[in-house]
Amino acid sequence: MRQILRKIFSAPVKLQLLALSVFLIGMHSLILGTFIYFFTELFYRLFFKAGIENYFFVKQSGLFLLCMSFFYLAPLADLKRSLPQVIAMILTKILAVLFLLFNAHLAAKPEMILIAASLDFSMVIVLMLSLKNAQSALNAR
Repeated sequence: MRQILRKIFSAPVKLQLLALSVFLIGMHSLILGTFIYFFTELFYRLFFKAGIENYFFVKQSGLFLLCMSFFYLAPLADLKRSLPQVIAMILTKILAVLFLLFNAHLAAKPEMILIAASLDFSMVIVLMLSLKNAQSALNAR
């Protein structure tokens, strides 16, 4: 972890914000996915105050987030060469926002899903702004 942060802050200034954004979004998915997968009941009680009807699908969503975290963190290996992957990150976050908005009514507490959608939308904005800021450094090869 310390090595990754050192690499982020030793990057050219224009890339630091993008690298930090990618890192934080990846860590968010890693932590949330791990929490949902391994502490399924606690997660559901904490955020939905409801019983779980189907553990399989809740655990599957945790594993999915965990897998996505590896995809999100991968560009940190070489951010300058990972522009398509960062754009794919933005697209996956946009799809997540749309999924959450259109399916919130299916949850025990739709307001929690709408909060998650707004958090994902803020990640889209941060990624897009940091990518725009880093564009000149990414194009200089």
